[in-house]
Amino acid sequence: MSGNSPNIVGFCCGYTLDVDDNVLKKSGLLQENVKLIKVSCSGKIEVNQLLDAFTDGASAVFVAGCANGTCHNLKGSKSAEKRVGYAKEILKEMDMNPDLVEMFFVPRKETEPVLRAVKEMLSRV
Repeated sequence: MSGNSPNIVGFCCGYTLDVDDNVLKKSGLLQENVKLIKVSCSGKIEVNQLLDAFTDGASAVFVAGCANGTCHNLKGSKSAEKRVGYAKEILKEMDMNPDLVEMFFVPRKETEPVLRAVKEMLSRV
């Protein structure tokens, strides 16, 4: 990711996003400066992965997990939400804007809410 545009990284549960980001880019629905990383469950995201994304050039980072009550792994989204909260605290300690990392709960297999999350994070940068 490079250029003058802010770089956004989204970690998306495989149940929330079933379209590859390259397909979204080719169709014009996703900007080139956005990287969506599909994970088996948002609950597997670790705080260091969120922070490492900033080290690797991300301007903002988000996690898209299953909406409450719909998580395939029962509490994966809740675990991810806690870890995003920890990452926010670490960003504060580093004098960075904690709003540059966020958790979004999205319906399963719907692309539009993930695209809205991207737009929201772009607006925060």
